[in-house]
Amino acid sequence: MRKELFLWLACCMAATVLWAKPVDYTNARVKKIAELRGVPKQSYQGMAIYGDYVVSLQNTGQATIYRLHADSLEMLRQFPLASQMQQNHANVAFFGTERYDKADLFPLLYVSQCSKQQYNGMKDVCFVERISLTAAPELVQTIVLDDEEGLFGYALQWMIDRKHKLLIGYGNTVENMGKGNRWRTIIFPMPKLSDGAVVHLKPKDALDNYCIQDLDARFPSNHIGQGACVIKDQMFIPVGVGTEKHPSILYVWNLRKKRLDHILDFQQQVPHEFEDCEPYGRDLIMQTNGGGLIRFSPCTHKVK
Repeated sequence: MRKELFLWLACCMAATVLWAKPVDYTNARVKKIAELRGVPKQSYQGMAIYGDYVVSLQNTGQATIYRLHADSLEMLRQFPLASQMQQNHANVAFFGTERYDKADLFPLLYVSQCSKQQYNGMKDVCFVERISLTAAPELVQTIVLDDEEGLFGYALQWMIDRKHKLLIGYGNTVENMGKGNRWRTIIFPMPKLSDGAVVHLKPKDALDNYCIQDLDARFPSNHIGQGACVIKDQMFIPVGVGTEKHPSILYVWNLRKKRLDHILDFQQQVPHEFEDCEPYGRDLIMQTNGGGLIRFSPCTHKVK
């Protein structure tokens, strides 16, 4: 009995170690899941996944909730977020680690304003919303970086490292194609809902704050940045608009080792504008403009 228990524990530990390895999307299988059915005349932007639910956001904060099936999307609900306005580009979205109420289906949804326009005198805001399949959405918290030093230029986008309970800001220091532009990463402990309706983050309180080009020159200073997400210790950064001049590329930045792990060119498979991305099991789901929802599945065999 002890031997059987030992073998069972050994298998579990081996499986855990295997799962802990970063997922490599080099030579990934790329497949379109379905077209998106958002509101007309608004571009697709942020996206968040919880279980089989996909929350697709569009410019100004329009939301559509789908149920994700193997090769289709079932639309469940469409509504404007509580933060819906012209100043909200809704460029990145994430589900956090807290629920407003323990009975809620969804954790709190974090939405990056990601606009050069100000909201109530603030810029680089992260809206925290309580959403559901039935009730009206509620804006329950607003997080803002007090960027008196001018660390970020055109826009700052926020993402969550749920594993380590961190809030990560990422964005350009000037603007996407601006002279002297670089791409900065700033990391804070994850604010809690109990911290209040408005949370001000100050650079001096950051756990880390650096420009990627200072650590790895392979990451280009000028490109059209899109959404981003964190999987384990890696930040997945889609860029480009699906053209020859600005191709669809996925950069994989190692947050722990502070280096580029992968530069993945998907222009041939996805000649469309990358937007936000999220993990779904071992797959990566990418929202695009013009190409619908795309699934990237890691290659399960070695390529000669």
